[in-house]
Amino acid sequence: MDKHSLWRKAFSNFKTYFQSPEQRPQAPCAVDSTDTEGDTDMDNNSLTPPHSFHGRRKSTRKAKHMTWGRVRSHLLISNKARGTVETFVDGDAQEIWPKSAAWFLGPKAENSDLLGELVKSAVDLHVEFRKFKYFPLDPNYVTSDIKEQKSFKEAENNIRDGLEELSSRLNNSVPFFNFRSQGHMLWDTTIASNIGYIAALFYNQNNVASMASGVTLQLEREVSKELCAMVGYNVYQDEKDHTTENPGSWGHLPNGGTVANLEAMWAARCLKTNGLTFRKMLDEKSDKLGLRKVYDKFTFKNLKGENVLLKKASIWELLNIPIDEAIDLFDSLLENIKKEKIENKDVDFDNLFTCVKNCTLEQMGAMDFFKMFKKEYKDANMEPSMGKWFSPGTRHYSWDKGANILGLGRNNLVKVPVDQHSRMDLLKLEEELHKCLDKKIPVIGVTAVFGSTQEGAVDDLENLLKIREEFETKGLTFYIHVDGAWGGYFASCIVKKDKLIRMRLSTYSSRNNVTRSPRPVRRKACDQFLDAKLSAHFTTQLVCLSQANSITLDPHKSGFCPYPAGGLLYKNGNIRKFLAQTAAYVSHGTGKNDEINLYGIDGSKPGAASAGVWLSHKVIGLHNEGYGLLLQQCTFSAGVMYALWCSMERRQDPFTIVPGIPIKESFKKWTKSKIRSDILEAETGVLRLNEEAMDFIRENGPDTLINSLSINIRYWDKKTNTWQNNKNLEKQKDFINKFYKRCSHSYEKPSMVDRGIQVILNSTIWTKNENGGAYKYMKEALGLDEKDDESIGVIINTSMSPWLRAQKTFKRVGSIIRNEMYNAYGAIHDEPQNLKLVSPNLTHDPEWSGSIFAELETSFSNPSLCYHALGRFVFDSKDIKKIQEKSSCKLLMRIVTREKMTVYDLMTGGDKENINQIPTQERKPSSRKNFAMENIKDKIEFYSDYDLHYQDIAMPEVSVTVSFETKDGRIQGEVDTKMKLGRVLRYQHLGRDFVDEDDYPPSQEYFLYADDKTAYLSHCPNRWPDFQQQIQLDQIPVPQAKAELKNCPELFEEAMKRGVVVYLPQCETGGRPVLSRSKTKTTVCRDPLECHFYNALAWSDQGAFTGDMEQITLKFYDVGKRWFNGKKINAGYCKVDFPHLYKQEGDMWMDRREDDSDYEVDSSNSDSD
Repeated sequence: MDKHSLWRKAFSNFKTYFQSPEQRPQAPCAVDSTDTEGDTDMDNNSLTPPHSFHGRRKSTRKAKHMTWGRVRSHLLISNKARGTVETFVDGDAQEIWPKSAAWFLGPKAENSDLLGELVKSAVDLHVEFRKFKYFPLDPNYVTSDIKEQKSFKEAENNIRDGLEELSSRLNNSVPFFNFRSQGHMLWDTTIASNIGYIAALFYNQNNVASMASGVTLQLEREVSKELCAMVGYNVYQDEKDHTTENPGSWGHLPNGGTVANLEAMWAARCLKTNGLTFRKMLDEKSDKLGLRKVYDKFTFKNLKGENVLLKKASIWELLNIPIDEAIDLFDSLLENIKKEKIENKDVDFDNLFTCVKNCTLEQMGAMDFFKMFKKEYKDANMEPSMGKWFSPGTRHYSWDKGANILGLGRNNLVKVPVDQHSRMDLLKLEEELHKCLDKKIPVIGVTAVFGSTQEGAVDDLENLLKIREEFETKGLTFYIHVDGAWGGYFASCIVKKDKLIRMRLSTYSSRNNVTRSPRPVRRKACDQFLDAKLSAHFTTQLVCLSQANSITLDPHKSGFCPYPAGGLLYKNGNIRKFLAQTAAYVSHGTGKNDEINLYGIDGSKPGAASAGVWLSHKVIGLHNEGYGLLLQQCTFSAGVMYALWCSMERRQDPFTIVPGIPIKESFKKWTKSKIRSDILEAETGVLRLNEEAMDFIRENGPDTLINSLSINIRYWDKKTNTWQNNKNLEKQKDFINKFYKRCSHSYEKPSMVDRGIQVILNSTIWTKNENGGAYKYMKEALGLDEKDDESIGVIINTSMSPWLRAQKTFKRVGSIIRNEMYNAYGAIHDEPQNLKLVSPNLTHDPEWSGSIFAELETSFSNPSLCYHALGRFVFDSKDIKKIQEKSSCKLLMRIVTREKMTVYDLMTGGDKENINQIPTQERKPSSRKNFAMENIKDKIEFYSDYDLHYQDIAMPEVSVTVSFETKDGRIQGEVDTKMKLGRVLRYQHLGRDFVDEDDYPPSQEYFLYADDKTAYLSHCPNRWPDFQQQIQLDQIPVPQAKAELKNCPELFEEAMKRGVVVYLPQCETGGRPVLSRSKTKTTVCRDPLECHFYNALAWSDQGAFTGDMEQITLKFYDVGKRWFNGKKINAGYCKVDFPHLYKQEGDMWMDRREDDSDYEVDSSNSDSD
């Protein structure tokens, strides 16, 4: 739905603000809750304003006859409707699970009271612990006398100032918790995990050993067991229950997924040569230890289940002992010694373990180890080798690190190409395994990724396990590790809450398939945010998790816990003994209290991390109504974003958008229009009941929350009247880079606010070697050169918010993204110009600081100037007096760039953008005492970068010429100077406006912005013909107070410093421009504002047209109108120059924007099921 249609929905509710009581229609809230979209025509109460703009020029589009049913949902956004028992947000019925809303602080810190209470409680409890737990009669060391000393007070102030400085700098961080953050594997962390972390932090536990972490180390053990149970591993209370056939699991929490993957690879490498190690140790030590009798009978089960004497086994057999059999060789040896009743003081656990360890590859080094087996390898016609490890091309970079650190070598880490879905191509893997089998090259292991970091893909573990079974019949086996750092926690989706047991696939698939009402039912505010079951593919893989030999899964990713909190689980816990290390100050522990980090890579690590994970698990639960519910809500959000990406492209767009995962063949009838209408524009209640739409969300898109996509520019072929895609890969990546620059932030200053960054995405590249089938599919779908094998630019969208449909967040994101795509297109194709800007500011005031607002002089006929661009600029301080001397009261300031540049260069800094990581001295927290800090306004002013000095603005200087224009158009008083862009207020491409909207807005659309003293209006041009206008208001507008927004005036004032869109419903001309009556000036616009006082409506969400509307009053009697451009902006515009927008039918040029209901997703973007 375009923004103007959305505005028309809201307009009928708010237009009553400008009518007398007797003229106001009855409130639509009285309509029965079961009314549907087509009920009860509105008749005379249509949404068209009284003086319809349709009178001047008939729209080329069919006007949709609005009904009360159609506007019902948006009408309920009013304050009165918000007082009802239903939960309505942005006009949409919101179904919520209150408990999931309580799990997080919230995007706007909605649960700050709860968090504050819990933090205070954690501090108070720790204070009581220090006072009363141990030796309460011990004396106080920090006495009242000490506290009165000057140096003590200075130290206190230093701590406070340092915290304030740190906090003010941290406020320039990327707001990962916000809905605008859609790029990274980062979102809000649970309140429970944060409180657990904070509570344990004061105890300063080091989980390196129990002597340093008696409690938090136990919490880590408990958490590890919970995770093992979640994935289906055996969890035994007594290690004696462990058998090789049904091994007991073990896990721990390393600092992150990289360490976990490295450790798993290390364990598997140790395991691969374990048979050789035991053979060598017993060959050399059996007589000395009195174990000859044991050695002569010592057997292991081979891949066929046959007992094989260790001393008689071939070297190939020893390298391919079944995984659990190889892990338990040491236990098996101890058991055989016990059976033979060997009595030798040297044959105890530690001595025997040391003997084995001295013969390992890890102890001897690779060269010496394989030298011991030189004869055996030669007799077997084999080359000594540690073996190969296979991982998909989409692997995390930690696997490359691991191969290097462990000495496997890059060449022995084989990157298996991926298929069209970015999953490991198992046919390619089989080919590689056959090569290893034929050449007798041992295979250490294979990585199955559960949630690739760039594509969210889940490899086919089910068939990988079958492949291993097949090769085991041929004598080759390997270790399987699941890298589920991102996707591991999804296993909670198939764990029943009541019994904490894993569901069968059929049970999960049929779960919640209840009979639904034929029409939406209004629910009380206690139901649920929409969630989507996982795809059949992903669910199948989760069921197979318990058969993997080890699993990485990170609480600090999809577990929503703070860093550092990784996770590594072993199916057979005995494998940890391969990694055992010793340190003089580390107690080994025994039984249930063994030292976790004795076996891992990590040394010191915070016990607070384990405490945070423990509490989060306890509060939320690792089951289908805890983490499972949360992740299914996130899955629904990712599905909605996938639908957005699939349907975002319009016929007239100069670019094409291709999702990384193609739509399945069974959904090929889903056109872009159908996706928009049935998923994106449908009310929440309607969507919930639409089984077909919910199936689309479930079965299409990414496996685990990460949407990857790519974009390519295209050119209009006038001969064929069709788009032709760009073939050049470098140009495609240039477009992606330009787009990404406007959708990313990675440094302290300039801040996101000053840069005008409204959404955060991520980017990467796809290569032929690593992305295989996905790369091929993407390149073909984008229409790029088939012969060019260079990389492709790709955008990443990670949807970790479970509430993406709440507040119509996805629509806001979509509106922002489409505009930035147009801006990126312009960045590539615009011709550099001497840009002309106009400022409404008066500069003759002696207190003028050199800061101005300036707006680009737009031209519809020149694509390089087809923008509504407005910013706050600051002049070089040394030239301020020169400029003031040339100015006089009410003269209009004009600015021209002395160097030719594009609008993109001006608004972003282009390739010259500066990065200033040094905090501004004037804004350091030591100056906080100069602010009262008693209200929201003081806090906003303190933390704002709005008043930065010229030298502190981290943007490149722009050489300009400043002049002043008299009323008769004469230019006077030129000054050559430099300026910097202090803040981007508006950067809208007008080509996007034309494609997205059906018509002009229903009312005149202006952009309202202000500094500390003065507010201004700039008219928002939409399409040709239109106009620009600047107005200085008499005072800064204040919205009507809202009971639920106590700080509404202060927040709105801050919003005006960024700019808000306002409408003037009282303007009798509607939203269309008033054209000149002269027959020779048909495209010259006249000023539509005849009054100096207007009631207006302001969107709280800048330019996205989905937020709340504020009622404000605009007055401009004093300085008033500053500039009007209704002629130059439209001059030279010819429809023939825009063939992608217009088509000629006879002597008439018609709008090409037709109903795109038949605009199907490109067939090349479909995939068979």
